Amino acid sequence: MKYIYQILFVLFLASTSFAQDCKSILEIETNRDSSIIFINDKLTGFGKIRTEVTPGKYFITVKENLFRWNEHEINDSVNIKLCDKEYLISYNLFDKLFIDSRPQDASIYIYDSLMARTPNFVNVNEFQTVSLRKGGITKSIHSKELTAYNTIPLEIPLTEKNEIFSESDWFKVLVGTATVFGAVSAYFKIKADNRYDEYLKTNDINKLNEVNRFDLYSGISFGLLQINFGYLIYKFLIE
Repeated sequence: MKYIYQILFVLFLASTSFAQDCKSILEIETNRDSSIIFINDKLTGFGKIRTEVTPGKYFITVKENLFRWNEHEINDSVNIKLCDKEYLISYNLFDKLFIDSRPQDASIYIYDSLMARTPNFVNVNEFQTVSLRKGGITKSIHSKELTAYNTIPLEIPLTEKNEIFSESDWFKVLVGTATVFGAVSAYFKIKADNRYDEYLKTNDINKLNEVNRFDLYSGISFGLLQINFGYLIYKFLIE
């Protein structure tokens, strides 16, 4: 039994020594020197790192920035199984561009996928084409033509507004003036009738003159009311 324990102890030391000697190289590179690289949630370096690792599984996180919301982030993992090997992993962080349009609220498409609406930030790499769509108009721009901040004009034709006459301001004016003309015509007609009753009682010629004057005012107002009403009917008929 003593020899068995000695053999097991020797094997344990050998395996421990082998595990310590079994190391490989993990190299991670990105296309941005400012990118932040984490391995197993521990900050390891920026842009490109090269580190010695032992066999096992490693979780990798690459971020563009720690302080800006909604920045591009890559999460990955690698399983190191061999000794004395080099593992190279490359990541391409997309460039985030600000895209606006004139007029705004245009749809931003990349490879027929709706990404956002202007104005907004979108992730675009150098091989993609960005398409803006609004009002039946589509404008496509290759990502190489874009800068960090872009305002893209869209030639959308202006359509004339077909206003309904009954909902227009002119209709309200005509209805208002028709009401005024009708009230004025009725007012002077009543005044004329009252003066005529007084004339019949007194035979005063001045009362008769007032009757004629009030009738004239009432007739003018009633004539304007007819013109106003006729124009309203004409507008409704042509629509």
